[in-house]
Amino acid sequence: MPQIFAFLFGRLGAVLDRRGGNDADAPIDSTASPVLAEPSASLRIRDEELTEERIRRLETVARELAVYHRNPALIRADDEHLLHAMSELRDDLETVYGQSLSFVGERRSAPGVRVRQSVDEVEADGVARAVKVGRVTAEASADIDQRSKVVRQGGELTALEIDGTLG
Repeated sequence: MPQIFAFLFGRLGAVLDRRGGNDADAPIDSTASPVLAEPSASLRIRDEELTEERIRRLETVARELAVYHRNPALIRADDEHLLHAMSELRDDLETVYGQSLSFVGERRSAPGVRVRQSVDEVEADGVARAVKVGRVTAEASADIDQRSKVVRQGGELTALEIDGTLG
């Protein structure tokens, strides 16, 4: 668990540094991390995911986790507060990097389909749909992040439309 904490805390620092204008376009080599179950060649920060809200959450979790970083002996698998903070951090990092972060020895369900859709404006009588599927099996999962700035009256923004059975 200390290695996973170190990895997540390190990525948190990289993201916050990037927000501050540092770490220009340098990808982070994830193959050097022995804690990742399926490392990709590199982790690239997606600047469009560094929203003000996400940065505030990351700054808050950075303050919370700094205590553990300074005192590694406090990192224990039975610390519910720590586990919750690390889980929330991983969720944000997966969004920022645009990929799943699975750790060695971890039993985690398959990530399924991840869909990200950003729409500036949906006009009247316009339709923006992130996913439309006829049938979904019980094994399927979906992670949908759909954002829009403006949906005009008469326009439609649908995150998921399924004609039939889901699961």
